[in-house]
Amino acid sequence: MTPATGTRSTPARDLDTVILGAGLAGLSSSYHLGHPAGTVILEAKDHYGGHLYSIQREGFTWDDGPHISFTMNQYVKDLFAECVNGEYEEVRVEATNYYRGHWIDHPAQTSLWQVPEPLRTQCLESFLETVKKEHSRPKNYEEWLHQAMGPVFADTFPAAYTRKYWTCEPRNLDIDWIGQRVLRPNVEDVVSGAKGPKPGGNYYVNDRYPRYPSRGGFLSYCHKLADGADIRYGMKLEQIDFGRQVLRFANGTELTYRRLVSSIPLPYLIKCSTDAPADVREAASLLRSSQFYRVDVAVNHPRRRNDIWYYIYDEDKLSVRLSLMERFSPHNAPPGKTAIQVEVYGSVFKPLPPDAQKVKATVIDELIEMGLVESPAAVASAECDLVPTGQIIYDLNRREVLRRVNRFLDEHGVLRVGRYSEWKYLMSDACVLGGRRVARQLKEMSDDTNWEGVAITDSDVPDDLIGKVSPQPR
Repeated sequence: MTPATGTRSTPARDLDTVILGAGLAGLSSSYHLGHPAGTVILEAKDHYGGHLYSIQREGFTWDDGPHISFTMNQYVKDLFAECVNGEYEEVRVEATNYYRGHWIDHPAQTSLWQVPEPLRTQCLESFLETVKKEHSRPKNYEEWLHQAMGPVFADTFPAAYTRKYWTCEPRNLDIDWIGQRVLRPNVEDVVSGAKGPKPGGNYYVNDRYPRYPSRGGFLSYCHKLADGADIRYGMKLEQIDFGRQVLRFANGTELTYRRLVSSIPLPYLIKCSTDAPADVREAASLLRSSQFYRVDVAVNHPRRRNDIWYYIYDEDKLSVRLSLMERFSPHNAPPGKTAIQVEVYGSVFKPLPPDAQKVKATVIDELIEMGLVESPAAVASAECDLVPTGQIIYDLNRREVLRRVNRFLDEHGVLRVGRYSEWKYLMSDACVLGGRRVARQLKEMSDDTNWEGVAITDSDVPDDLIGKVSPQPR
């Protein structure tokens, strides 16, 4: 969108352009501007990367949750390849599902032959009966699941996973996040999948060979974007006066800005505001996201299964999703060892267990029960870290309250970019392209531009940008 033009007199500012947050979206914004003088990224932590951060421990590389690039956008493909000097892995995606002691190929609904009877037949019959019916537009995710998969399968598998991953009931989720993210199988595949495995192996709804950096974890995709950027660390935002364009930080620093880009979570940004009206504060407080424990388990034996992702449907287990880090890149673990990362989700709807050490112990027991770890003695090390902001929860309040928050920020010319500031289910490629879009908007804003009251939330990056998505049950 080209902003309206006009003139106004403004006092001198400490900084021309401030970008809050040095995650992928914030880095991309500065990078696509060309890292000009007067553009500063302010980051609360002591490192860049945000949710894409990677760490190394005792020869293992751990990402901050599972990341891999499924992008079909050629610009992002080329940029990421350049970021790692062409050193990336093309990973064959193999996922599986665990249900009450049974391993079921992914997607589970087209692998019903591995589901125990009588549940197998019940799932198939429920699905076939459902596809015969006329359906009105679903009002929530539960209705969508019932229409797409049949009530029996929907309630047994994706509904259970929804309560674990999204931390709420499917009937309380909207459907505007789905796009192509959840497989809606055709009749032929479900029927044949109830009889036996698909000839040539199972299939997914995405590219079979997504990319991942060979070394250094997913963070490696950020290094080139950060090179040359003016990043100031330890800058935890404490207060912001949007009207006066003043930022105050926990370390006592106070800065004024002319233009502001935010990539930090919307609820926190509004919480810090000194001039947001009560209705905007209330709206921001209703924006929900999950949080999760990331349990990194280093194992002293080779992996027991070759799948890259594992979805755990049993609701009596804490483990929600497992990833094998050495399957993303062989350099993520020493030879002959396994790096298992487990996610345990919670939110205001379903609080996390308070004792991280008990969570870690329980997760290890579950890995042993599932046969992925030989015994407690095989565990070389295990760490349990809290990730405070996980997935955006598309509950039924989201659209309206987000509209109220965005209207206020638009009035003050605040550009938003990235998953947590746009409050959308965005993948890494959308964050990169969002940064490019923001840079273009900033370049269009000349010194005499009056950009107060200009709507700047339009994005050239649709929610389902990547077209084909990661094979994850939602």
